[in-house]
Amino acid sequence: MSDHDDVCVLLPTMNEAETVARVVADFRDAGFENLPVIDGGSTDETRSIAREAGARVVEQSGRGKGQAVREAVRDHVRAPYVLMADADATY
Repeated sequence: MSDHDDVCVLLPTMNEAETVARVVADFRDAGFENLPVIDGGSTDETRSIAREAGARVVEQSGRGKGQAVREAVRDHVRAPYVLMADADATY
């Protein structure tokens, strides 16, 4: 059990193979374990790399960050707090 069990770190992705593993690892190193990657149809290895890094990967039914957030919160998030971050490591 981590200190951050009440926080879900939501990572919408689209072709983030170069950075997703580092972003997932950084959050895991900070004590976050609830890390769903909501993928919008990546054509690279984003999904498999995210899984290998320890994220739970969900393929969204539509496209776009808004759709990813709606689906994730509606169907996959059970934590009382949600932090959304980009998986491209820009901020």
